[in-house]
Amino acid sequence: MDTKAQRDALQDRIRDLMRTVRLVKQSQGESSPALPPGLIGTLSMIDNFTGHPTGCHAKELAARAGLDPSTVSRAVGALVTHGLVERRADPGDGRASILAITPEGHAALAAARGWYDDLMSRALADWRTDEVAALISMLTRLTTDIEGAVGSASTMEAAP
Repeated sequence: MDTKAQRDALQDRIRDLMRTVRLVKQSQGESSPALPPGLIGTLSMIDNFTGHPTGCHAKELAARAGLDPSTVSRAVGALVTHGLVERRADPGDGRASILAITPEGHAALAAARGWYDDLMSRALADWRTDEVAALISMLTRLTTDIEGAVGSASTMEAAP
């Protein structure tokens, strides 16, 4: 079991990481992706969605992202406005639409992934492969455990 000092140090490092992510977002210059990171994340989730062979529904995207549907709706609206995503009629439910990435969206996503890949390559240049693998494993475990703790906390709050 960890100690309070270790938990405090971990919280400090997570805050440092979040600050660094904000720094990356703010420091993007001409060579960086044209889209804000949040929209790149939404576009990437649509691209990776396997729930429907031709795209995904916004409500499924919101559930997968753990975001409020209105937040996803605004992001999707911006992607549609930029011509990166289109809404198509759902053949199974005429009231619903399916989100699909346009060719321009695929190009923007490829450019963004290339920019981030270059950034991570430079940042991890002195890391050994086993160190990167250990970090990936630990971050995955931490994320899963925090999600579980948040879920169990909301379950406890809802209990009578």
